[in-house]
Amino acid sequence: MIRIYEVYIDIFLVQNVLMDMQLLILTLLLLKEKIIFRRVLAASLIGGAGAVIILISGIGFQIIYILLVLVLDAGMILICIGQPIKRELMVRRLAMGIIYLHGMVFAYGKLMECTARLIKEKYAQILVPAIIASIVLFILTYRKIVESRHIYEVTLTEEGENIVYKALFDTGNFLTDPISGKPVSVVEETDITRRWLEMYPQKYKIIPYQSVGRTHGILEGIVVDELMIQKEREQVVKKGAVVAFYKGKLSGDGAFQMILNRSLNG
Repeated sequence: MIRIYEVYIDIFLVQNVLMDMQLLILTLLLLKEKIIFRRVLAASLIGGAGAVIILISGIGFQIIYILLVLVLDAGMILICIGQPIKRELMVRRLAMGIIYLHGMVFAYGKLMECTARLIKEKYAQILVPAIIASIVLFILTYRKIVESRHIYEVTLTEEGENIVYKALFDTGNFLTDPISGKPVSVVEETDITRRWLEMYPQKYKIIPYQSVGRTHGILEGIVVDELMIQKEREQVVKKGAVVAFYKGKLSGDGAFQMILNRSLNG
């Protein structure tokens, strides 16, 4: 027996636009990209229109179909990201974005297929997106916990001179510059950092602090030209970052020589 399905283009378009919108938002969260609604909406509309064109063209599941879908997905992600970044980083973002997007599409299809057999399809269309969103939120929470215990490679740059540290991200470091309000990271003082203090007095800072076992204290610091955090898939660059110098060892076993401010993890 041959089954004949009727497809209403307008309903198909709306369903694809809504699904693309949800999946793009989740993909941007996984990529740690800023979500700009107008870009997401534009990308979703293009994705929905592209899906309709592919449908009415009658292209089967062939190589050309796969290529068209990949190009369409890459276009949607590019529209959502929008900002110009380095070519190498853009390629990696696109690759990861396509993997995330297709991973969720695959999960969506399989979950819909299984859930629709257990409950009514209209309920499945509500439950499945909620399940996928919950999984993504769990991944983001887990990633945040892991990153909070991570040690990064950090480069401080002042007038073209670099110092590289192993830096611990510390959720308990709330230290801020009382004048500018900028977050302050703490590094072990070295001959180079002492020379920076002497060479660039206009950037000199005095950072008051409080710690356990000591009511208050003062750290000398400086505003560096650049602080770059090297993460697994990205580089986070902070211009005009404030760092305070600690006379002594921050880690007993030498695992790190710097403690990043909690606000520098994003």
